Amino acid sequence: MIHPLTHTDYRGNRFTTCFILSLLFVLWSAPRGATAQNPYETGKKWFQQRSAEADSFRAQPAYINKALESFEEARKKEINPEETATFLLRSYYFKGMFLGLPEERQKELYDRGKKLGEEMMERFPRSVPIKFWYGANVGRWADVHGFVAAATNGISKKLRAVCKEIISLDADYQGGGGYRILAQVHFHSPNIPLVMGWPSDQKALELVEKAVNIAPEHPTNLLLYAQLLLEFDRGEEARNQLKTILNLEPRPDNLVEDRYVQYRAQQLLEGSL
Repeated sequence: MIHPLTHTDYRGNRFTTCFILSLLFVLWSAPRGATAQNPYETGKKWFQQRSAEADSFRAQPAYINKALESFEEARKKEINPEETATFLLRSYYFKGMFLGLPEERQKELYDRGKKLGEEMMERFPRSVPIKFWYGANVGRWADVHGFVAAATNGISKKLRAVCKEIISLDADYQGGGGYRILAQVHFHSPNIPLVMGWPSDQKALELVEKAVNIAPEHPTNLLLYAQLLLEFDRGEEARNQLKTILNLEPRPDNLVEDRYVQYRAQQLLEGSL
């Protein structure tokens, strides 16, 4: 008598073997790290490596380019649309700022950042990250296109409104980032009677002081604060801020950005002596 639990049927065994081999083939054939094929997650991994192999504050293009490719794909597929848009804006800003690109190429990137930011602010009207990184791109847009162009086209006025929204929604974001960008708008925008009579260095100083109170060791807060102190002939205070920047350890997740701030601080310090 054959016991039902110990009997091995040849045909059944062959079927089981074929099934297991087929399953193993499928698993072996699947892309390695298949769970990482989500382009949003892939983009984040490349973005986190954006400072790899950088020459001081000059980044290598491969990492940020691959991040951009992945985020563009994620945007087409509507994967995490708000977060993807935020990373795209950050990537446009980083690429334009830290790759040493010619001015026309920078203009193209900031044009894209400005357009994307305007679209995404309509879709996500309470998203502080989108508003902030839109503001960062528009600030650079004004720098390469000219602050007079930004003023006469109404862009500076719009950016001022966006910064006020950031402050009302989350004043602490990015170390007082809303105050910091708004201070730069006041500081860099030309005061044009009957067109833009509101820009004020005094107001810029008050705003950046608020940012410094929120994040007293944020390198960009301290750099802007030093710049404004120099405008008000407060040279000794400015030099103290610049020396503080130079003594800070660059943050690992903002390595290129912080190195650039230290480079600018060194330039300002030497020029103020």
